[in-house]
Amino acid sequence: MKNRTTSAALAALLACSAFSIATAQAQEEFAHPESYTFDGGPLGQLKGNAALDGYFFWQSGAGGAPPYNSTVGNHSTGAKVNAWEVEVTKPADITDFWGFGVQAAQYQDINLGLNKPKNVTDTRFQTGPIRTVYIAIAPVQDFKLSVGQLPSLEGYESVFPWNNPVALRTALNPSQNSNSKGVQLDYDHGPFSGSLMFSDGYDTNTYNYFTWQGTYKFDPSNELTIYGGAPVGTTGPNAFAYGEGGMPTGGAFGVGGQQQLAVVNSNMIGAWYTWKNGNLTIIPELQYQFTPKLTQFATMTSGGVSDDIPKFTSNFVAALFGIYKIPDTHFSISGWADYGTSVGTGPQDIWFAAPNQKLVGVALAPAWKYNKIYVRLNLGFNHLLNLGTPVSGYGNAGTNRNTAIGTTEFGFVF
Repeated sequence: MKNRTTSAALAALLACSAFSIATAQAQEEFAHPESYTFDGGPLGQLKGNAALDGYFFWQSGAGGAPPYNSTVGNHSTGAKVNAWEVEVTKPADITDFWGFGVQAAQYQDINLGLNKPKNVTDTRFQTGPIRTVYIAIAPVQDFKLSVGQLPSLEGYESVFPWNNPVALRTALNPSQNSNSKGVQLDYDHGPFSGSLMFSDGYDTNTYNYFTWQGTYKFDPSNELTIYGGAPVGTTGPNAFAYGEGGMPTGGAFGVGGQQQLAVVNSNMIGAWYTWKNGNLTIIPELQYQFTPKLTQFATMTSGGVSDDIPKFTSNFVAALFGIYKIPDTHFSISGWADYGTSVGTGPQDIWFAAPNQKLVGVALAPAWKYNKIYVRLNLGFNHLLNLGTPVSGYGNAGTNRNTAIGTTEFGFVF
């Protein structure tokens, strides 16, 4: 594990960069829920929204017979609820000093070729269906301070399918944060905006993680966003409560590494660039993540998984997103391509589905959206350039390199 001095220096550098580069979520949203303003009585003017998303799927590469070793699960067809959310907010700004946000939500991402389709569940995270709860103040112009459980600052893709051009996620997504409990400072002035958060990174209840995001808008058609994260201490295996890392059976009510040790102690740097020309949007993104060796827990195991990370481990992913809105229609077509490579040493540093795995993927999503409803066809293909060590692929034996998936998705945003 990197020593505390080096980690603290990196975190301080990132904190300074956040206010010189700045931030704002720059997603080219597919069907973001519209916020409705209503009278909250003594609370003042409030905003609310809601959304629901589900899909039918078919896929190749499923392991339909024992020993069920396929990374994408055992079923070739099925139907799942992908995500839902209900949110109420009171924005804080210089004209209204204080605000708050409460969001109930559940979601299960399909990371192309890296996990099986799943239904949402309220035991995935330790806070159950309450994903965001915070209070905020805006003491001076351009600054806002928020405290509570807050959304992640990392990456272009959202946890919600309706915020993404394609419902299938790239290999950038699996090792990023979703929500964390902490304190966040936001700055927004002119072409600069930025956020800096100190939290329990990855929802571990261990408060030692800095994340940041910064955006510079060159003009209405061009903007650059840079993001990152760094620990200033070590999160041990008994602190884990993040996602499926909480228990061997996949839930938040428990502790133990469960192949999350490298992720929750990782350093991350990434960036995406948004370019718009009429109805066309192109977004390239790069992300690098690494964790130095972590051997102080070598004599421990979590759910039968060794807590030793004997060597430096890392992953790198490059992705290219494209979005085209067909003029004078309710139709659009989006897609992406990605490449990911990883270096691992054992069961605690699995960045994709196995140590040392390498992959390429492509996805395409024609869609129709009218008013508050949408229908989208998501098609994806993933090829493993390296099956990993130990092997983790597709098919009954888990040794095939290729998988394809198609989902017919239906959604409602209000």
